[in-house]
This record gives sequence, C-alpha cells and structure tokens, in this order.
Amino acid sequence: MRPIVCAMRGGEASRRTQERAIALAKEQKSELIFLYIADPSFVGPVSEALAVALTDELTWLGRSLLWIAQARAQKQGLEAQMVVRHGAVWPTLEDYLRQVNASTLVIGSPRTGAPHTFIPEEIQRLAQAVRQATGAEVVVVK
Repeated sequence: MRPIVCAMRGGEASRRTQERAIALAKEQKSELIFLYIADPSFVGPVSEALAVALTDELTWLGRSLLWIAQARAQKQGLEAQMVVRHGAVWPTLEDYLRQVNASTLVIGSPRTGAPHTFIPEEIQRLAQAVRQATGAEVVVVK
C-alpha cells in the first residue's frame, strides 16, 4: 500500500487533521507519515545567523508537534512515522509526496482567517495543484 502523508503546521486545525489521517490509515490499512516542513521564509529577509536560529526553532517545534501526533496515533493502535523537512512548503511537500509515492495527502484548513494562514479558496487551489503534480489524492480537513 502507498502511504498516507499528513502535513502539519500546528494551529487549530491540527488535531482534526491528525484524527482524519489516523482514521484513513486505519480504514485503508496504510502506512501513516506525519510531516512537518520548517520554512522560515515567512518572516522575510533576515541575517544568516537569525535564519539558522529560526530554522532550529521551527525544527524543534515541528518535532514536538509530530511527537504529539504520533502519540495520538499510538493511542488508537496505529504506528506512524515522523518526518521533518526544510524548505519552501509547497515545493518541499510535492517533492516528498513523490519521493514516498504517497496515495493521499491530508492537510488542514483553518476555520478562521488568522494571520499567516491560507484562506479556504487558496487551500483548494493549492490542493488541486498538488493533485496534478503528484497524483496523490488530497483530503482537506476543515
């Protein structure tokens, strides 16, 4: 079976997104991979030293979020992998999906238009682009 990848960023949609990914993996008897992409570019141009420090902090945050997700899966009887990648979110995500030949990508869509989040229309547009680029089904959890 091809794996299911659950891309996480934290925030209010993460728990719902993780639960949906866990349910899909159990239903399809597929491997589940929780993925976090550390991308410090959201802060704009910074010194090299600050970029390194920011990437380290984002990596630490990502691992923490992934451990929580992995524990949720284990409580439901499912072993899941944790993966941290670095780079621009969407190209890195597409590369990873191709690398593991993922069947499905599960992503969250925030219910509110909080700063630095995508609006639902952008999420749907990006989901379609990922489908076309990778062949993976994309499940958007609201």
